[in-house]
Amino acid sequence: MYTTISMLIPGMKIIIELKIKYVIKDIEDALILYFLNINNLTVKNNALIKLIISELNKVKTNEITNILSHHFNKFNLSDLINAFELLIPDEDKKLNGAFFTPSIITEYIASETIKFNGLTICDPSCGCGAFLVAAANHINKAFGMNYYNIIRNNLYGIDISDYSVRRAKIVLTLLMLENGEDVADVHFNIIHADSLKSTWQKLFPEIFKKGGFDAVIGNPPYVKYQDLSPSLRKDLFNNWQTLKKGTYNLYFAFFELGINILKKDGILGYITPNNYFTSLSGLTLREYLTHNKLLTRIIDFNHLKVFDVQTYTCITLLTKSENEVFLYEKIDKYENLNIEALKRIKYSTINISQLNNKKWRLLRSTDQENIKIIENMELSLRDLVDIRVGIATCKDNVYFVDGRTYANGYYNKHYKGMDYPIEAGITKPIVKISDFKSQKDINDNKRRIIFPYIKINGKVELLSENTLKNKYPECYKYLLAAKEELDSRDKGHTDYPNWYAYARTQGLNFWGRKLLTPTFSAEPRFLIEDDREMLFCNGYAIFEKENANLFHRIHIDLDALAKILNSKIMGYYVSNTSVQIEGGYPCYQKNFIEHFKLPLFSPEEIEYLKHENNKNKLDDFLTDKYRVNI
Repeated sequence: MYTTISMLIPGMKIIIELKIKYVIKDIEDALILYFLNINNLTVKNNALIKLIISELNKVKTNEITNILSHHFNKFNLSDLINAFELLIPDEDKKLNGAFFTPSIITEYIASETIKFNGLTICDPSCGCGAFLVAAANHINKAFGMNYYNIIRNNLYGIDISDYSVRRAKIVLTLLMLENGEDVADVHFNIIHADSLKSTWQKLFPEIFKKGGFDAVIGNPPYVKYQDLSPSLRKDLFNNWQTLKKGTYNLYFAFFELGINILKKDGILGYITPNNYFTSLSGLTLREYLTHNKLLTRIIDFNHLKVFDVQTYTCITLLTKSENEVFLYEKIDKYENLNIEALKRIKYSTINISQLNNKKWRLLRSTDQENIKIIENMELSLRDLVDIRVGIATCKDNVYFVDGRTYANGYYNKHYKGMDYPIEAGITKPIVKISDFKSQKDINDNKRRIIFPYIKINGKVELLSENTLKNKYPECYKYLLAAKEELDSRDKGHTDYPNWYAYARTQGLNFWGRKLLTPTFSAEPRFLIEDDREMLFCNGYAIFEKENANLFHRIHIDLDALAKILNSKIMGYYVSNTSVQIEGGYPCYQKNFIEHFKLPLFSPEEIEYLKHENNKNKLDDFLTDKYRVNI
């Protein structure tokens, strides 16, 4: 039912290949045997490992261990955990998978949550035990306890998958063995159960007699709302305060669960996606965290990929004691993803009461001051201009036409090995914003798009099928040839006004001179489009408002505005107030740029902006005008 995020370390591709040829149990047994052999470990007493060895298929495990020997010169416990979690059956991955968390994260969270000897530590979605191993190692090194007693007295875990529970027990047993503790029977506090449906007081009565766990750690299940069954969605909605808004993610509830099972003076440490800072569905989680004043520290990994998936993450530390402020830092460079760098972090302080739960804006102290200055300027961008999103066909390759192919009133459309003439009158020029890096690229654009619409009394309406067929018969023939592909849009679940309509109606009725910006860009890239008929997609356009009295009263125009928006002031603003994707590409969506503000400029300053083309001089001028220290 639940899934977390993953990271594939070198050599692990062979595990995926082995799954094609061998049954899971034989691979699991071979991995255990290979771990014992390559680390020169012998087992004389431990009942669990002896039983596994006695029951394994020797022929198959010998075949597999021989294959493993060609891919791994070493094979430590972290490698074993990674391999175990890659053994999850493919049909289970969306529903109840558990994936590898890198040791940098598990070790750091363990060290920051386990500060005293004798604490009880729980991972409520323990998978194959990565966090439990990190906790055991930290307790052993910090307090000198042996692993047998740590596992018996300090470590607790739950997982929804029985095979993950079994593997976690195996991993902790092997941890004991490699540290010279060959004990016949080991007492584990690891249970196969559904964390979000269980009565924890019944599972661990001795813990809750003392008020709960001292520490809760882990990488909670990351499951999209769309992947949950309707009955489960209803059950979760009814039982968890943090799942009351929109298309929530399952990890939200694990924050709430973690606090519920934590002692009053305990501490929680999770690594999760960082989209709960700003997503609409995360509103109830943000309200829960701020209302109860739970936050103590956040390390935001921003656009860095800690995991080998398209997920951007953060470490969040919480306590039940009410906190007025919490510590925050953003990690911008991959070289800072190590234990030493994480422990040397210099944090900024953020007041919980100053957070806007609509969206959290988490900034370093110096950035807080600069952003405040920018947003206290006189003129808001959203009051000056209209910011519009481009058209969305959901099948651009079907609609796009090469404008260089024009001949005798037709453009040529090559589709699935055939050439189709397209009447010029049913096309419009279009710019795919993400393709263009410079003003010259925009000016040289020749792309066109099939536009099965007509403008009537200021409104854009879809052509009827009869009109399309009779007025543009060649285009109609082509669209019929592409109908199957068009019908596949939105997985076939469409409520379009007709099969040849665009997927969305956005962006169809905005014409005029405009500034274009891609959705994501390393630096500001606002390019001027002079063609008033030009459509656009894959980004946003800035138009003068129809009633542009304010625009002209302050003497500004799109040419001057482009210089301001392409400055390092705008780049700094967006990089600190929007989300970013891998590589440090901040988002220039409307909701992130519309709050940018401009100071009042004199007519002379506007003329300077329009005619100065040296970017360094423009940046210096605007930095002085805004009075910011970047």
